[in-house]
This record gives sequence, C-alpha cells and structure tokens, in this order.
Amino acid sequence: MILPLSATVLALVVGPAGNAFYTPPSPLPRAQHGDVIWVRPLASAAVLPSAARNILVLYHTTTPGGGDVAVSGMVAVPSGRPPAGGWPVISWAHGTTGDAPACTPSMDGPGQPEHSYLGPIDPILDGLVQRGYAVVQTDYEGEGTPGVQPYFNGTTEGRDVIDMVRAARQIEPALSTRWIAMGHSQGGHAALFATALAPAWAPELQNLGGVAMAPASHLPALIGYIAKQSAPNPALAIFALFLAGAAADDPAVQPAAILAPPALAMLSQVQSHCFDGDLDAPQSFGGLVPATAFRSDADLAPLVRDAAADEPGALAYTVPLLVLQGTADTTVLPVLTDGLVRQLCTKGTTLRYVSYAGLRHDPLIPASAPDAYAWIAARFAAAPAPSTCS
Repeated sequence: MILPLSATVLALVVGPAGNAFYTPPSPLPRAQHGDVIWVRPLASAAVLPSAARNILVLYHTTTPGGGDVAVSGMVAVPSGRPPAGGWPVISWAHGTTGDAPACTPSMDGPGQPEHSYLGPIDPILDGLVQRGYAVVQTDYEGEGTPGVQPYFNGTTEGRDVIDMVRAARQIEPALSTRWIAMGHSQGGHAALFATALAPAWAPELQNLGGVAMAPASHLPALIGYIAKQSAPNPALAIFALFLAGAAADDPAVQPAAILAPPALAMLSQVQSHCFDGDLDAPQSFGGLVPATAFRSDADLAPLVRDAAADEPGALAYTVPLLVLQGTADTTVLPVLTDGLVRQLCTKGTTLRYVSYAGLRHDPLIPASAPDAYAWIAARFAAAPAPSTCS
C-alpha cells in the first residue's frame, strides 16, 4: 500500500514517473550536498511494509573529483508519533549488486537480477522500522542514475551514505539528527567510511557509530591475490567493477594497460550486467582465468594506489564500531576482517567484533541482526559501548 506523502514532501518537487525519475535535470540546479532534487512515493517491491511512508528521492552528493552529482535513494518513516528529538535514523549501505540500472536497490522486486540478495535484507530493515528507526538507503552514485559507479571508492560511498541522511531530513523534519551507519560487504566498507567522515562532512548531524557486516578491506592485497589465480574465480568480477570505477575517475588507471584483450573487451559488461549470477558467471568474468585475464606487463601501480586510499583500516574513529563476520565466508575472507579489526584496535578504536561459526557471506545478515539491533539500541540509549579490543 502506498500512503500519501506528508505536507513537507508535497512542498518539494515531485519527480517524473517510471525510470525517468533517475535521470537528473541538466544542468543540475546549484545546491549543497544532501539537498533534495525531487521525490515521489516509492512504488517498487523495495518498500518496507511497516513504514508509514516509503519515499523515493533523488539528491545531491559529491563525486570523487569534488563535482556535484545526483544519487537516488529511499526513505522509510515509522508509524506513529516520533519520540522527543525525532525518529532516530539508520543509513543502510547495500552490498555489491552491480552497475547496470536493473541492479539498483530502489528498483528491486521479484524477477529482478539482484532480488535473491536484496529481497531477504528487506525484513531485516523492516525490523528496524518496527523498532522505531527511520531507515534510509542510498543506491550509490552511478546505480540507477547516469555514470559509472565509483565502486569501493570509500570517500564517495561514505558521502552517499551521509548525504542520504541529510536528504531524508529535508523530506521528513521529524527525523532526528542522531544516526548510525550500517551496511554489508561493499556496504560494510561504505558504512566504515561514512562513520569516519561524518564529523567533518555533516557536522550538524550526530553520528553515534557504525555497523559493518563482513566489510570489504585489504583491497591492494585482494588485487594481487586475484591477479595470480590460475583457475576461474568469481572475484574477477569484483576486480572488474573496481577497475571500471577507478578508470572513470583517475586518468592514471588505464584498463588497456592492465587487461589482456579478451578481458578488456568484456569490461563494458559492468554497466549492462548485474553481479550475482551474471558478471560472476562462467559466461562473463567468472569464466575467465585471472592469471591470463591480465597483461603480462600489467601496470597495476595506479590501481593499487587508489585501492590503498580506500582501505578502512587506515581510518580513525571517534565513535564506536560493531564488526560482524561469518567464519565460513568465502567472499570476504575472515582472515581479512580479523586483520582489519587488529588494525583498528591498535588505534584505540572502541570496537566490538563478533564472529559467527559456520556462516557464509549472505546468511550473516539475518543471523547477526539480533546482535546489531541490540547494539544499535544501546548507542541511542547512550549506554557505554563494549569493546573486544585488548
């Protein structure tokens, strides 16, 4: 059921119907990052059923190079009367879905390419709405909207997550300034960057912490690992997404200097294919042998330099973190998250690390949700934050 928009939302520009919503006005009107471009009721299967209102939004954020860009996202507002200070906010960052329009979370529904991943997450997010949190979700720059997604560009992802909160508060003034970043996989990486960047990027908001489920990390090492694999490996599709995004923003990253001709010819698929069962499948990057997909004289240095700048272990945090990891995860290896946690602990970070025996990448989300719910509630209640760092 699509409920009427609030009076505040109706005072904003209503965006066009269909997929035209995702094509921003040209030129973009001058605005601050986090300002709303236009809105409309969310009508896809991505609605959270316990929300009083589900709103689709197009908003301003900032590219890796500092330019203004439009990004889409969703806002779910709880039912009832907001508490004093407004509805507390969770800004959710999704995991890897791909860069094609059909992969966009706000367009998701049964039959869509990434529904097997995105669909089971909706009940977890709806559980947050039931507990009285407004849930906001960015689609990330370049997903749904024009352009190439700056995949694993931590600063850009972090800004997308933070500016989603700023946009949501323009739509619904009953939302609090207090918020927590939360995400899985690529989104765990994004949530960590958002948490570190928040005090400087949006000082008017009060970030209380970050929840990272199986967060991506150690990207330079991952590049070296993938390049040496002598059997087909779906991780090559992750590399292709990162390479395409880096090349779009860093002129020093030249795909033709990195990939052998068969893989180079396939690179355009990152904007037409979704990740799960497509880019990582045998008919795409999942079918290539990484060791032969790279040129023998591949110049990886610029890409590795960019990857090093996107390493969450290099960040500093002034608020608590919760890191969750499955021990049977073959997408984000537990040893990498163990290393990330050690890096952050040596910096004095207040961090609780919980591992779940036998859990793989996607099942971690529902299995760890009760721990995440409890940790989030404690942060908004101003309880002392636990730490497993010794």
